[in-house]
Amino acid sequence: MKDFLLILRTEGSVWSDLSPEQLQHHIKNGGAYIGKLMQESKLKSANPVDKGSRIVTAANGVLKDGPFNESKEVIAGYFLIEAKDMDEAVEIAKANPIFNDIPTKIEVHPMMPVGG
Repeated sequence: MKDFLLILRTEGSVWSDLSPEQLQHHIKNGGAYIGKLMQESKLKSANPVDKGSRIVTAANGVLKDGPFNESKEVIAGYFLIEAKDMDEAVEIAKANPIFNDIPTKIEVHPMMPVGG
């Protein structure tokens, strides 16, 4: 088994743009998805990302923080999962019910094990 990081990218204020009914529907379906991953021992961690993130860059040895690039795209959350290979990780990402509620892209990144 290998670890994969799934990064959810959406546009706008994802959670506040949903009606209360849509949000409840999303929470119910998302909870079922997360529950299934937990039951299959595939989920290591998952969380939404809150507002207020910053980008830190280094230019000419000087650290600068923020602002974001001119883009409406935001990281809405992540999942850290275990899968046997990239194909299984992609299938897990494709099964996420967020696609039914919110225009979303999910990046699937294999994690590199570090010895120690």
